[in-house]
Amino acid sequence: MSHLLSPLRTVLIYFAAGVLWILLTDSLLQWLAEHSPALLLGGQYAKGFLFVLLSSLLLFWLLSKSRGSVRRLEMAYIRVFRESPQPMWIYDRKTLEFVDVNDAAIHLYGYTLEEFLNMTILQVRPKEEVQKVLDATRFATTGFQNFGTWKHLKKDGTLIFVDIRTFGTHYKGREVEIVSISDVTDKHIAFEALSRQELLLNSIMNSTDDLIWAVDDRKTYTAFNNAFRDIIRQYTGHEVHVGDPLLPGANEDEARRWQQYYDRGLQGEAHTVEETRELKGIGVSIAEIHFRPMRKQQRVVGVSCFARDITERKQQELSLQKALERYDMVSFATSNVIWDYDLVTNTMHWNNNLATKFGHRKADETEDWWERHVHPEDAPKIISGLKLAIAEKRNTYAAEYRFLCADGQYRHVFDRVYISYGEEGHPIRMIGAMEDIEDKKLYVEELQKVAHMSSHSLRRPVASMLGVVGLINKDNLTDPANLPLLAGIEKIAKEMDEIIHTVADKCNRIFQGVEDK
Repeated sequence: MSHLLSPLRTVLIYFAAGVLWILLTDSLLQWLAEHSPALLLGGQYAKGFLFVLLSSLLLFWLLSKSRGSVRRLEMAYIRVFRESPQPMWIYDRKTLEFVDVNDAAIHLYGYTLEEFLNMTILQVRPKEEVQKVLDATRFATTGFQNFGTWKHLKKDGTLIFVDIRTFGTHYKGREVEIVSISDVTDKHIAFEALSRQELLLNSIMNSTDDLIWAVDDRKTYTAFNNAFRDIIRQYTGHEVHVGDPLLPGANEDEARRWQQYYDRGLQGEAHTVEETRELKGIGVSIAEIHFRPMRKQQRVVGVSCFARDITERKQQELSLQKALERYDMVSFATSNVIWDYDLVTNTMHWNNNLATKFGHRKADETEDWWERHVHPEDAPKIISGLKLAIAEKRNTYAAEYRFLCADGQYRHVFDRVYISYGEEGHPIRMIGAMEDIEDKKLYVEELQKVAHMSSHSLRRPVASMLGVVGLINKDNLTDPANLPLLAGIEKIAKEMDEIIHTVADKCNRIFQGVEDK
């Protein structure tokens, strides 16, 4: 009888043995009474004595078997507790001391069994959770309880996250809790990382006024940002929720068009469309909408959508187009070399006059090309002046410098620059008109020579004439002494006339050269 003897089985065995004893002994006494009446009384005493003796032996044997079964079962349960791969321990509900700890818990926490048995459950908790543990154990009840996730500390101070399940019972005369522990640290860390990722994603999605939303392959909303929810509420009066079907369009054509947009995305096509809509109190609004298929294991499971208001950009593009048209007209109408430098993309464009005026058929699309063609003596001054204009947030700048032509010669130019700034005050664009002033410089230089010649050549005869005039006897013009002086004045006048004719011829040649050019 290797299994535990239940009380009922023990009673049944004892009852069967008693009935068998009665039947056998009564039959024996009846036989003795018939053959030897003198032995009847002794037989009755012997029957009772033997019954007590045999029943005692039977009860001892049955109880020994039952106790052995209980002990074996208890050892089996202890072995299951001790060798279970699930970390477990038993603690006293009154003192919170560890009563027993299995091998898995010893391995997980790093303490020995002896160390555990000299500790309380508070010693494996962070300080900030001690009061929380005391509150939880104070209201613990008998039976199974799920306490959820808690923070525990290993012997080396490592923080881990565990799920706690308990069962209140009695063990060795003490009220105890049997605690089952599941290490969920990796799961908790992954969950926290996912939560942070979701929080970051939500922050990113809701940090923009652009509309972001997604639909699944059944065309129901799976996600959207606050801007999308607000715009839907504002213009349709509907409150959109995750799991809702797509909202109907304003009319049948609009509904069919949007269905086609989503269908193209669900077929794996990434595409962009522009939608123009007349809004009450706002006017025409233009939106650029991107549809991108979402895939899972190469299968399209939905469409992510992104929409932004491009009304202002479209207006700017229209204004820019008109400005470019005006720019082209100005370029045809002027002889200046027009250049356009985009500081954001670091690209520089020149009109055709660059070839007409300076012989360059093609220029690099960067400012380096321009800097290399400014005379080395002029470049530092010109560049520093332009930087100063930008630092002072001026919109205009003008400078004169020498520019290298395709034939290797330098020509003087006068460059007028307009500087455009962005919203944050950074320069974003410069447009310049470069005027060739080489001929003008030569003209001015020639005029300066004429002026110098006129001033110096005429000054001498004029001074001589003034000196002679000062010697004339003005009180008696018939004075014979005046005759030589008058002859000197005549000579000086002829010399001045020659000088004036020379200056006039010089000026005529200069003006003729300008007209020819």
